Amino acid sequence: MLRSANGEKAASMAKPDAKPDAKPEKPDGAGHSDGAEARVFSVDAAALQSLRRTRPQERRPASELLVTNNAAVIGKFCDVCRRLNLDPLHAEALPCVVLLMSKNKHCVQMAQMYAALVGCEDALQAVDTERESIVASCDQLLSSMGDWLTLFSYLPMRAWEQQDAAQRAARAALMLELETSPVLKRMQAALAEAQVAAGGPAAHQQRTPLEVALLALLYLSPRCTPAGKMLERLYTDICEKARDAELRCLRAMTSFRDTMDDEEATTRTMPLVMRCFSVAPDFLRAVAAVLRKRVLEIELGEQQRASAGRATLRAFAAQAVVQKRALGAQVSWKAWVQSVSFPVNTSSHMQRLLYFFCVQVVPPNPAAYESLYTPELCRRAREVPVDALDVSALKMVVDSLRLYSSNMRPLIDFSAKCLQGINQQRRQQLSLVQVLQLYIACYQHESVWKELWAHVLQPAPVMNHTIASDCAAFRAAHPYEATAVAENLVRSLVDE
Repeated sequence: MLRSANGEKAASMAKPDAKPDAKPEKPDGAGHSDGAEARVFSVDAAALQSLRRTRPQERRPASELLVTNNAAVIGKFCDVCRRLNLDPLHAEALPCVVLLMSKNKHCVQMAQMYAALVGCEDALQAVDTERESIVASCDQLLSSMGDWLTLFSYLPMRAWEQQDAAQRAARAALMLELETSPVLKRMQAALAEAQVAAGGPAAHQQRTPLEVALLALLYLSPRCTPAGKMLERLYTDICEKARDAELRCLRAMTSFRDTMDDEEATTRTMPLVMRCFSVAPDFLRAVAAVLRKRVLEIELGEQQRASAGRATLRAFAAQAVVQKRALGAQVSWKAWVQSVSFPVNTSSHMQRLLYFFCVQVVPPNPAAYESLYTPELCRRAREVPVDALDVSALKMVVDSLRLYSSNMRPLIDFSAKCLQGINQQRRQQLSLVQVLQLYIACYQHESVWKELWAHVLQPAPVMNHTIASDCAAFRAAHPYEATAVAENLVRSLVDE
């Protein structure tokens, strides 16, 4: 009522000739809410475009979307690398995994030949493919077509641009070997006979017969996948108007398999095929993001397990003791960091690494890690006393271990003598990295080594009298290889 009167007064002052009973004109902006409601519920295209401009949608980075969509598959890839004792952050880790998990019975030889061609022999230095339990667990992890198709999306055809004389000579030699390969000739003939070819306006659909044959051999290689279905997925992807895909792919497979299957010729050809592909730059970034996310998930899982279960007075008292000790350890850790006075640009991983070396019962050789810090910083860190060990910091350092790369002789005896308290099935599934982590836990301080041992064996920790007595006897008979452990930890933390 008051607003209407004011509006009439303003209208009469602005227009003296207006009639007294005339309705006042609405000023600019009046009735905006009614118009907005009309636009919201209208199906007019112009109104929808206006609404999108007034309320723009937030766009997430493409790399974040990539990690979110493929985090499960990349996590499986990291688990396979962990079991095979491969570094998932190595530039050639994905091609090596593809070759190691191929259907060819000489898969290890193929991976070694590929590593020799690209100069990455160190990646397969301590690969663990002798145990059948490890191979079976890897086959269970990467057993679906969707997993392999996702991994193959990170393997585009290599672009031979900006080449120098050496690269041009290498490419010419590679193309000569590919053109004379009987396996590739047989595949090209089988695809041509079944009329399986690329075609379409997209860039990935413009392929030569040789490139289609290379892709076909790549898609047919993984174990535990149906070859015909994999070839069918390839055909429908590279051909816009793929007709009778299942029939044509089965015809191509029959024609390819009918001839003599020479395992040695395939062994020589697959490393050459893998050289025609390159690893996408987004893959290593996605792997690093998944590894960082797993550390946070491990910490969150421990907190949830600590709070799970029925509330009892005994559990409450035990939890109170653990929290009190953890609080004292955190205070000790913060005091240690402040006393050492790390530079501002030193990451938390590097701080925990130096803390781990300084609290070892048997200190490692300083030459194994002094190149990462200044001499004055290392001296201060060794002189600062530690009242209570921060178990969480030790766990994060042990979890960061990705690769066993040093030839530690005591590790064989440790596996034979200190793991008898674990059931046989679980013991056979332990990777070399996990065995090394248990070895590190065995030589920690008496107050924390059992907790660290149980952390390595998550989510089903095992600690009993057999393990405790065997580890005590092993520590008394074998000295701690602290320097070799430090070298493995430094390589896992720094070489990213």
